[in-house]
Amino acid sequence: MQNKQRRNIGFTTKRVNILACLCVLALIGISCSTEQIPGLEIPTGGSQVQATQEEPATLPPEMTDTPLPTNTPELPTATFTATTYESLIPNGWNQYIYEKVEMWMPADFVKKSLKDALVYAENKNDSGNGFHVSVDLTKDTPTVTDLDDYIRDGLKHFTPETTFLEKKSFEIGSYEVERLKMQAIIMNVPMGEAIYFIKDGGTIWIITGLSHYDEFSKWLRTFDQIAHTFRINP
Repeated sequence: MQNKQRRNIGFTTKRVNILACLCVLALIGISCSTEQIPGLEIPTGGSQVQATQEEPATLPPEMTDTPLPTNTPELPTATFTATTYESLIPNGWNQYIYEKVEMWMPADFVKKSLKDALVYAENKNDSGNGFHVSVDLTKDTPTVTDLDDYIRDGLKHFTPETTFLEKKSFEIGSYEVERLKMQAIIMNVPMGEAIYFIKDGGTIWIITGLSHYDEFSKWLRTFDQIAHTFRINP
């Protein structure tokens, strides 16, 4: 495991005070009085008033039930397109191979040699801060089989100049992956590191992306894309 990392985690707790309020409800009685309504009398004397014959009311046309359609409408069939490995590789990227391992990087990365790195490449464009963005691939065959235990043990050996920022779990293909975000002080310059631990049976492959910390948030997406092109060919 690379010796460029370190971390302190702090936790804070807030006490919460709950205040109880007593509400008093007043009931208001409402009295009501009823008034008798006088009845109507039907006159028995006097002249009769001949009722006029009213025309029969026109009834609305009789409603008829419309039968529901017997055929069930055919719904479109949902189709799912599987993500292919080739679709993960942006246009113009170059292939890097170590034995059966394959990964891809942007065209402006140049392959170079670095001790203990199986694959190493630098961005040939200097960002103006004196440091080139780099990506490297290494591997380890530890006795620890659990990936979290392996990372937890590695964190113990980080230098004080390295600060642990975040750990994220996801998958690359069928492989279990843990990504660490780190801040490291290298030659008195703050650098950002994205370290990907890929478990392949008893082997752990490690991809590290390194940039100046001022540009780290911008490069993190590219580091993720590079890591997702990792695969082991049969």
